[in-house]
Amino acid sequence: MKTRMLLLGCLFALSSHAQDAKREMWVWKDANGVPHYEDRPVPGAKKVEIAGVAPQSAPPSAAPAGPAAPAAKTGQATAIEYGSLEIWQPEDGASFFGADATVDVRMRSDPDVANGHRLLLYLDGRKVEGEGNALEHVLANLERGAHSLTAVIVDEKGNEKIRSAPRVFHIKQPTTIEPSAVGPKLKPPPPPAPQPKRTTPKS
Repeated sequence: MKTRMLLLGCLFALSSHAQDAKREMWVWKDANGVPHYEDRPVPGAKKVEIAGVAPQSAPPSAAPAGPAAPAAKTGQATAIEYGSLEIWQPEDGASFFGADATVDVRMRSDPDVANGHRLLLYLDGRKVEGEGNALEHVLANLERGAHSLTAVIVDEKGNEKIRSAPRVFHIKQPTTIEPSAVGPKLKPPPPPAPQPKRTTPKS
């Protein structure tokens, strides 16, 4: 009886033990139908496999939430203040002659135009079309007279950041009159010389 209880205790211990390997046991019944368990084969015993049940592993604890990653920066231009913006060509008051005259315009800023900002050029108050943030422009087909240039830098929202001083130039039509034929030195032509009178001889 003690042996049977010991074997039953071993069976329960094995069945509750956390293991992946399988254990083999043999069971047989006596004349009274009472089952007996052995850890080795005996005549008339049946083999019984006892699989250990592995304890459930605790779910992995969630990693502690770290500090939130900084949001990605957008393509906005860094806040910047411009020290200067000027049109350095053409010279102020310069004159250009001929209907086919072209005017080279050059600009510069300190610091350079930032990403997201735009450099605009205005001729007589109208924006000059061209490549974005171009520091140079060539103006052609200009009417005769005085013209004014102004450069402006604006941010991504269109707000003006800095404006240059205006630069004035002139388009003039070349004259075809000789310089000696105009002006205060021009003298009227001399009067014609008097002609001598002819006399008829007396007969």
